Amino acid sequence: METGLSDKNFPQNFPTKMSGKLTHKIIIKNDYVRADGTCALYVQIFLDGKMKRLPLNISIEPKNFDKKNQRVKGKSQHAKDLNLIISQKLADINKIAVSYRLNGTYLSLEKLLEELANPSIKADYLKFYEYHLEKQKEILKPGTYRQQKATLTKLKKFRENIFFYEITDEFLNELVAYCKNKLGNEKTTIQTTLKNFKKYLHIANKNGIRTPLIYEDIEVKSFKGQRTYLNSNEVKALYEYRNSSFTIDSHRCVLNRFLFSCFTGLRISDNLAITEENVIGDHLVFVASKPGKFQKILLTESAKKFININGPLFNDNFTEEHINRELKSIAKVCGIKKTLTFHVSRHTFATNFLLTGGRVEVLQKLLGHSNIRETMIYVHITDSIMDEQIVNLDTIIKEPQPD
Repeated sequence: METGLSDKNFPQNFPTKMSGKLTHKIIIKNDYVRADGTCALYVQIFLDGKMKRLPLNISIEPKNFDKKNQRVKGKSQHAKDLNLIISQKLADINKIAVSYRLNGTYLSLEKLLEELANPSIKADYLKFYEYHLEKQKEILKPGTYRQQKATLTKLKKFRENIFFYEITDEFLNELVAYCKNKLGNEKTTIQTTLKNFKKYLHIANKNGIRTPLIYEDIEVKSFKGQRTYLNSNEVKALYEYRNSSFTIDSHRCVLNRFLFSCFTGLRISDNLAITEENVIGDHLVFVASKPGKFQKILLTESAKKFININGPLFNDNFTEEHINRELKSIAKVCGIKKTLTFHVSRHTFATNFLLTGGRVEVLQKLLGHSNIRETMIYVHITDSIMDEQIVNLDTIIKEPQPD
């Protein structure tokens, strides 16, 4: 029979397994009596054949507990207050169960306990983001965790609270404007912020939290970004500053790491992870944090200048954040106008490797790129440098300009 209804009239995201029967009751744990003669009250929950007792932080004398009505006896204000606490806890449990049922989402005992322990994560996106970020901390790579933590910090500065019902197109435009105009973020940084925002919105939507703007509505564009690198004169300036007797120890330690990567191409995560055990003969042997491949790099005489051959390779235990702060200070001292971050050392290695005659397929292996298209970006950079330099030949027979 024709109904005139399309598939759009019916929910598409129904659970593969329906939630089991949820029951609960208030009990008094009278097998343990405190010194004052009172016993603790618990809410006992049954779901999917599992049982959990949650303390209500209420203790009363057993004679004051009404087992039939599961409440505290008496009409005093104190008894009324305790019964209000009991009713609120049961209401919280039922509210969560109804929410999951209406959203067609499976509710496990673990999920129920999680939501009872963190009631605000269903309302506030920032609380939800923070909770799930910490849950993933052990499985995320340290660099990924720090990046997503930085996005959370940025979002907290943007808004003290971000309620799920506020996440609209207008909200997203305001966030982008804040990153661009207030913080001065580049396109790549803004896209990273949006990517992380979208990730935790996706988790929220999958957990049945409805938002005016869903994660699928957020388009995260991919920008190649500007590859900042140092030319040979700028590398020499840093090297001379590193050797100066006036250089403070923290700057010298940071420059040892940075310049080492200028001659090896190591990412900061690998630079911080390697030890003397990774040096075998004249080679550095390690498993790169990204993309997890085994790498073997020859240590040139220049690279060896920045590490200790005997004992720990570097004389510091700085964090990535501290190193990048120090690099900005070092750039000012050395008169380098470029924005100096640790990743510039990797771009510097790649660009100067090609400029001094290195082959692109060799560079691909040294950088650990799985796709040569990533490496070809540096070929385009060196091509543009050569185009600029060949124009200098025009000065040989340049005609004098008339007065």
